[in-house]
Amino acid sequence: MIWNHGITAKNETRLFLLVVTILSVMILPPFSLHPSLPKIRLEELLLFMAFGINILLLIINKFRFSEEQKREIAGQKKQFKTICLIFALLVASYAVSNFYGVYIRGAGYYGLRDVMELVTYFKYFLLITLALSVDIGKEEFDFLKKAVLAGLVFLLVFGWGQNLNLFNLNTWLSPYFNQQHWDTLIYGNPARVLGTFDNPNYFGMFTVIVLSYLTVRYYFGEDKGKFPLLLLILIGLVIKLEFLTISRTALLGIALLFIILSIWALRYYKWEKKILIKIGALFLLTAVLFLTASADFFYRLQEGLNFQSSTSFIGHVERWGKAIGSIWESPVFGWGTQKYVMTTLVDNEYALFARRYGFVGLAVYLSFFLVPFVLGFKKLAAKGREWGRGAAFDLPTQFVAAYVAVLPSVFVFNFMGGILYHLQLMTVFAISMGLVYNALRNGRENNDYN
Repeated sequence: MIWNHGITAKNETRLFLLVVTILSVMILPPFSLHPSLPKIRLEELLLFMAFGINILLLIINKFRFSEEQKREIAGQKKQFKTICLIFALLVASYAVSNFYGVYIRGAGYYGLRDVMELVTYFKYFLLITLALSVDIGKEEFDFLKKAVLAGLVFLLVFGWGQNLNLFNLNTWLSPYFNQQHWDTLIYGNPARVLGTFDNPNYFGMFTVIVLSYLTVRYYFGEDKGKFPLLLLILIGLVIKLEFLTISRTALLGIALLFIILSIWALRYYKWEKKILIKIGALFLLTAVLFLTASADFFYRLQEGLNFQSSTSFIGHVERWGKAIGSIWESPVFGWGTQKYVMTTLVDNEYALFARRYGFVGLAVYLSFFLVPFVLGFKKLAAKGREWGRGAAFDLPTQFVAAYVAVLPSVFVFNFMGGILYHLQLMTVFAISMGLVYNALRNGRENNDYN
């Protein structure tokens, strides 16, 4: 197993790497090693360094494992095999489609930008297996929770700082961000908050993923008979942060997430009074925040709903049409990555992936997201039968429930954008996938760590 050797054999080290990765994604922009090289992210550098150290220690130890490591590997073996199979299919689809596109269809040539697609896959593989390898007990979860909360507080303060342009923040930070999208913050009509992301829509979708964990904990965590007021306030602050991004797709994602979790909570708790109060409080909070949103928010919302005149929607449709035309010319294996000769701006990840890898590759792409969803859904059903009515979810089950609840919102988002090729946002979601596989490990029957 990748993360079970040498220095990283200790659970504390793996947890530390996971926390640093999450915080890097949340608060740091990419940086450049050299003007002629593409920018990289800190977590990418750390992940690949840790992987190299693990491989070196494997060689030094002559691929021998201690009894403790053997037991740990045995507990992860089934999930690790599933992850390896999915990534093997992704790589195979990548190889076949590029060979077909370059040598059979003669669409172009294979270049460095195409190689980076494989590097991206490998990064996600490392992220998922890292999250799988961490043994999350009470102390580990407390540390993880505090670190993520600190990062979230930073984003809340930073987001409001951008919105109000405190201390001329938007001007002196502008060189560190994508200039095209940074202009939407300074000159946009209306101006939109980016957070630490290079695009307000992706920052908005990040808030949806965060809300999935907060809302699952709000509904299904152990509250010891007390109303979780502080958690509700935090949920409200994150919702308001999404409103500052004015991302319509993320707003739809929040609505879908809340509907799914509220209906789920009603059925699970059999319409108990306490859950009706929680649902009512969340609905009232959301309604107040929505009705008191800025005029710019409602202007952009209204503009997006007018499909005949919305420049955003019309632009999306034009790009979809071009991509669909290419797909039908090579529907089975696609055209390969072909980043030098085909635009990467499609604004629909299903169309982009189908154009590159055909419908065969699209099926693999969907399985990448759906396998942990299906496995997690089965675990939730089994837990529901085991616990009976109204029992609070333990920690592993909360991880699973958050992923299952938010995936429909992610799939909706992929129609207007895409998560797989956004290294910052997908890093967060890959860790969510890894936590689902972690919850399915042998012996993951943890107590509730609220």
